[in-house]
Amino acid sequence: MRIPPTILIMKDSANQLIHERRSTWPMNFDPDRKIEDTVIAEMLETAIWAPSHGLTQPWVFKVFHGYGVRDFFSRLRDIYLEITPESEVKASKIQKYEDKVKQVSHVIAVCMIRDPKKKYPEIEEIVATACVIENIYICINAYEIAGYLSTGDLCYTQQVKDYLGLGPDDLCLGFFQLGYPKPGIRRPVRKRIPAAEKTQWIG
Repeated sequence: MRIPPTILIMKDSANQLIHERRSTWPMNFDPDRKIEDTVIAEMLETAIWAPSHGLTQPWVFKVFHGYGVRDFFSRLRDIYLEITPESEVKASKIQKYEDKVKQVSHVIAVCMIRDPKKKYPEIEEIVATACVIENIYICINAYEIAGYLSTGDLCYTQQVKDYLGLGPDDLCLGFFQLGYPKPGIRRPVRKRIPAAEKTQWIG
C-alpha cells in the first residue's frame, strides 16, 4: 500500500516536533526578549486539544506576565522560606528566585480543576491535564520558544493552592517558565530507553 506524500510529511513533522522536545532552564533565556502575550494565548488555544473523559476539560491556566512575573517569584520565595526550616534554607535557592524575575518572560501555572460532580476518577482529570502539558512542550518548540515545567514539593503546597485561588479538590501540576533562548545555546542531547525494551506484545 502506497502512503500518500502528504501523510508522510505530516508523520515526519509530528515525529520531529516530539523528538526535539526539550527543557531549557531560565539561565539560558534571553532576558532582553519578551514573548508577546498573543503568542502565549495562541499556544494555549492549541494545547487544549487534549483528550479528557466526558469532555470535562479540567485544565485551567494562570498566566503571569509583566509585573505578574515578579509577584509570582516573590511569592514562591516567601512560601519557600515559610515551609523550609531555617537551618535548611539555601541562599542559592533564594538567589534563583530573584534571578528568574529578570530571566523569565511568562509563567503558566497549569492547574487541574476537579469536576464538581466527580463523575470520573481524579487520576483521569490529572492525566488529561498532563496531556495539555505535553502539548505546550511541543508548541514551544514550534514557536522557537524556550521553557521548562517546574514542579517539586513547593508546587503542591496549600500555600500555592491558596495563591492560585484553587479549591480543596484542585491541583497545580506545575509552572511552565518561558522565554526566548539565548543565541547559540547548546541543549544537552537527551536519550530514551527504546520503546521495544518497555513493550510487551500480547496475543
